Formats: sequence, structure tokens, C-alpha cells
Amino acid sequence: MMRKKWEYILYSFYDRTGIQTHMEKMAAKGWMVEKMGRMFWTYRRTEPKAVHFSVVYFAPASEFDCAPGEAQQTFQDYCAAAGWTLAASWSQMLIFASEAPSPTPIETDAPVQVEAVHQAMKKNFLISYGLLLALALFQLIRVLLDFWRHPTDSLANPGALDMLVLWPLLVLFCATEIAAYFLWRRKARRIANEEGRFTPTRGHRRLRLAYELLTTVSLLTLFFSVSPRIALPLVIVLVVLLALQGLLAGLRHLLRRTGWTTEVNRLVTQVLSFLVAFAVIGGVYWGAVRLIREEPWRETYTWQGDKYDVHPIDLTLTLSDLTGERYEHVSRERFDTRTFFLSRQSCKETVGQPQKQLTLSYEVTDIRRPWLRDTVIRDYLENTGYTFSAGFGQFKFTIDWDWLPEEDPGAWGADNAYRKYYVEEEDGRLSPTNTYLLFYGDRIVELILPEEPTDAQRAIVGETLGIHT
Repeated sequence: MMRKKWEYILYSFYDRTGIQTHMEKMAAKGWMVEKMGRMFWTYRRTEPKAVHFSVVYFAPASEFDCAPGEAQQTFQDYCAAAGWTLAASWSQMLIFASEAPSPTPIETDAPVQVEAVHQAMKKNFLISYGLLLALALFQLIRVLLDFWRHPTDSLANPGALDMLVLWPLLVLFCATEIAAYFLWRRKARRIANEEGRFTPTRGHRRLRLAYELLTTVSLLTLFFSVSPRIALPLVIVLVVLLALQGLLAGLRHLLRRTGWTTEVNRLVTQVLSFLVAFAVIGGVYWGAVRLIREEPWRETYTWQGDKYDVHPIDLTLTLSDLTGERYEHVSRERFDTRTFFLSRQSCKETVGQPQKQLTLSYEVTDIRRPWLRDTVIRDYLENTGYTFSAGFGQFKFTIDWDWLPEEDPGAWGADNAYRKYYVEEEDGRLSPTNTYLLFYGDRIVELILPEEPTDAQRAIVGETLGIHT
């Protein structure tokens, strides 16, 4: 028979009423709480029995305390004399249990109870939720601006769409927790002063559960929407972050057992937490970027200072298809993403030559929802400009270009075809490039060639990348 049980927390820190009721139900099922943490509560198996619980907020307490302070110990002794035993504690929250049929209440002064809850909330959780809310709002504004500027890139990127879901959820969750607490406090203070009774609290377990479930679904969707070479670093990052949380929790527990003062434990914990978090997250970021860019599982060799593939992957269109030549030194990349709205395949091939490299790259975007077609086309044709920042944003400069229609889109087998022209700053003259934008029904192809194509090569592109009915 299982002797221990762990429960994921869904209760708000100030939800005294909900926590007491839940503890009593668990005791009636034969589970007594013995340890509480930020994410999980631990229960031990006991005989099912009726147990009364009292949640008390003791503001001077801290999660960095090695042992109860003198004031807290005196308070616990007072409670023990009244028949209450300390079952578990979590930061400033103390959980007392009593098996007496009608135990004497620990607290009877409602205004003092309300103020104790507020002092505990103000010491830790209101600051945490406030900072988290500010961060979520900043990130939400950033992703919304990206979506406003280039909706197609966001709609084709499962990570960007996840952020468009997760940041609003986090904003809603934090704002609800903060607002609900202050609304309860205002009402509780009025009733405590006027009627002398404590107002029951009410948490938002369903909202938190919905947030956790949607977060999980979004992460799973992200993993299954990108190629395995991108999904692997994401899994590694997630595992390391979870391990980091466990490491920091273990660090706090270890420091509490050293016997040092609360102030020393707090300082050491905060410094080490920052250093560990900085080192691990920085290392994960560096490793993930290196894993994505260098792809150590690919077998490569070096020729004239550049890396090429021993066994190049297959691409839909290659330079050999366009030129009819066979190339000895080839490096190829392919990146696929898929969302509910769009699917995108980005390909690049680099061919080594004695004088210089030749590069072919193209991006094929399929519109999976026909009602998005006008928006996507408009985004491609109207977003014409790169803005660069230097010196921490003190200097900005923009490179403008324009798409001009090709005289004969039929040569590409396309409905419409455009060529990119850069705008010269000196005289505003248009300078042509070998970048082309091709439309085939619900497919859009952005193609970059090493040189201007012939009509035969245009036809090959259309036959290979275009949609044919």
C-alpha cells in the first residue's frame, strides 16, 4: 500500500477557507499533510478520521528559517496548549490540526486575521505575482507587435502562436489572482470591522487548472509542429529547467539545515539561485543554439575553409536541377513548420566552387485556410523594409525594397510573379536582385537564386515548386 502521496498545488496562497476544507477531506480519506512546498504537497497514510484544520498566517516566519523563531515557537506552544498540533508549514502559512470534536479557535479577532493574511501576501506573493504580471505584459506586447508587423511569420511559426496563447493566459491568471485578492481584502476588512467575522476566501482552482492544461497542450503542439532537430533542443531546455527548479528547492532545504541565520540563508540562497540559473539557462541557450546551427549528428568535411555534407539531404529543388551540372561539394539545410493556419518549408543549398560559393534558398508557404489568403499576400507585398538597430537602439537605419511584377509570370507557371528591387539611397533608383516572389494558388514561393534565371530555369522552378491542378 502506498504510504506517501504527492499533490500538485492549485490553491491560492491566501485561500484559507479552501485549504482548510481540502485538508479535512484528505484526512477523512486517510491522508494527513506533512510537508508543503511551492509546487507540491506531501501526505502520509493514516487512519481515516475527522480532523479539524486551522490555517494561520504568521508574517515573521520565512521559508529561509532553519527553525521556528522565538516568537513563532511561543505561538506554536500556545496553540499546542489549546489542542492544536502543527502539521505542516509553507513560508508564512502554518497548518494546525486538531482531532478534538469542537476545538477552541486559534484566532477570534477578525480584523487581526485579515491583516495577518495581508502581511503574509505582501511579504512574498504579491511582489512575485506583480513582477510576473509585468513580465507577461511586456512579452505579450512584444509578440503582438511582431504579429501586427508580420502576421505571416507569426502564423507559420508554432512557437510564436504558442506565445500568443500563453502570455495572455499568464496575464489573465496573474491579474485575476491579484485583483481577486484585493477585492476579497476590501470586503473582508469592511465585514471584520462592522460585523466582527472573518470572510471566507475563494480561490481560482479552475482557472489555474485551465492555465496549466492549456500550457501543456501548447507545449505539446509546439513539439509536434517542428522538425525533430528543433524539438530535441526544446525538450532538453524543458528538462533542464525542471531540474533547475528541483536543484534550487534542494538548495533551500540544505541551507535550512545548516543552522545559519535567516538573513544569511536568504542572501546565500538568492545569490546561488541567480548564479545557478544564469549558468544553466545560459548554458542551455548556448547548447541549443549550437545544436540547431551546427547539427553535430550531420557528417561533414571541410573544403577551402567551409563545411559541406558527406551525405546531403534531399531537397525539392537543387542547383543541379536548374543547371544540369553535378556538384561535388554540397551543403543543404531544410526546416519545416506547420500550424493550423500555414505550413512552411525553408530550404537552402550551398555549392562549393573554386572561385566562390553558389547559394540557392527558397521558402515555400502553403495557406491552409483560404480565408487568410488576402492577408498573407498583402503581408508579403507590403512589408518591404529591414530596420536595423545599433548602439543599444541609438542608431537605426532601414533598407527599403519593392516588389515589381514580372513581365511574364507564365514563364514561372505562376498566377503572379514579382522581382525584388532595392531602393538606392542616393537617387532613389531601383536596383534589381535575384530574389523572386511567386504565387501558385494557395502556395507562395520566395526564391533567391545565385544569378538571373533563364526561361528554362523559370519553367523548372514552376514545375518543381508550384501547385499544379
